Amino acid sequence: MVRIARAAGISIAALGLQLGAAGTASADERSYLDQLNETGAGNYYTSSANRLAIGRQICDNIKLDGDPRAGFNSWTNVTVPQQLIETAQHELCPDTLEGPK
Repeated sequence: MVRIARAAGISIAALGLQLGAAGTASADERSYLDQLNETGAGNYYTSSANRLAIGRQICDNIKLDGDPRAGFNSWTNVTVPQQLIETAQHELCPDTLEGPK
């Protein structure tokens, strides 16, 4: 009986951590989208899903190569304004602001 209670307690604690982390991630996504809407930096991308996808790609590029444009093809490179890169970095991956590690 003690094992069941302990396992249930651990599962509930783990679920709480997951839900807490999910709330933080969506808050960052929401602030990213809000910033893009305020500045008009993401107007080329027609949906929130597309704006989030390009923001995540920017963060991945920075983390993998140190250059936010490193993984872009020539078309994407032309259509992504610097302001969108800065917004993604500040809102979606602020850990990259100090530069690559």
